[in-house]
Amino acid sequence: MAEHPQVSDFIAYLRLKNLSPGTIAGYQGALKRLFVHTGLGQSAPSQITTAQLRDYIASLLERNLAANTVRNEVLVIKRFFGFLLAEGYMEEDPSPGIPLPKVGKRLPKALTIPQVQILFATMSARTATGRRDQMFFRLVYACGLRIGEAVRLRVENINWEESWLRVVGKGNKERRVYLKPYLVADLRAYVEENGLEGYLFPGGAGHITVRNMGRQLKKYAEKAGLPRHITPHALRHSIAVHYLIGGAPISFVQGLLGHESLETTGVYTRLVDQMAKEITLNTRTAVDGIESKSLREGTGFYAPGFEAWDAFVSDVLEWLGRPLSDE
Repeated sequence: MAEHPQVSDFIAYLRLKNLSPGTIAGYQGALKRLFVHTGLGQSAPSQITTAQLRDYIASLLERNLAANTVRNEVLVIKRFFGFLLAEGYMEEDPSPGIPLPKVGKRLPKALTIPQVQILFATMSARTATGRRDQMFFRLVYACGLRIGEAVRLRVENINWEESWLRVVGKGNKERRVYLKPYLVADLRAYVEENGLEGYLFPGGAGHITVRNMGRQLKKYAEKAGLPRHITPHALRHSIAVHYLIGGAPISFVQGLLGHESLETTGVYTRLVDQMAKEITLNTRTAVDGIESKSLREGTGFYAPGFEAWDAFVSDVLEWLGRPLSDE
């Protein structure tokens, strides 16, 4: 069924849109599942009806699939039939009557700066594998790389004089990511030590695999006492959040990550807000636990033991050469 001219034209259209091979394969899989369910046989996909589409979506929901999974299937269907309508294969699109399942907005998982530091500390620089992994994940983090982008990095992607890295992202779109001086120095040492000329991270298939590096990160996360479900993509999320917390413009983060839409990058601002809320609620401050009555009566701050704090402050100021003021 995947060889039907209508499907072939649709796949060719997706390739022209510069979608990745993995994304296109996902579209093909979704359409194949639809065709099998409808028993299309030798009929043209344009003959599928709204009733058949509704029946198919109902079958997915009956299997208790995740709402996001069903939503993705519906989106593929809508895009496919929208294409058939635009190309004149059909006079009426059967998919508008198919509702999109509602899914909750999931915030990306991000690590704190100390967590990232602990993670990197578990990657021993005393072994060749440890040095490779440390270099790999530092680039993923510092440059906000997708893991698929990182495994395909080549030595010629590096501009040593101007300290930037050329990254080839989704749809073969390129972006330039600048490197901090220490990272350039470490990267140069890594390249020279290993005598690299092609891929920065070589492997059996030319370059190291995405799956291999995913397994490596899980191992380091477990060793660092972090959740084992941490993926390389969490490092990409983390640098985005860390830059925003540090005051970087969202347009900078958009360029760093290679997002086409600023709306895509905007999800990180919600994560920053969530982290700010959690910090506010979970960090103890001087006024926590003080009742309004205590404040009105002028008590509460000077609880038993406060004199010890006074003495500590006095000792610190004396050590700094500044006497405790009476003012």
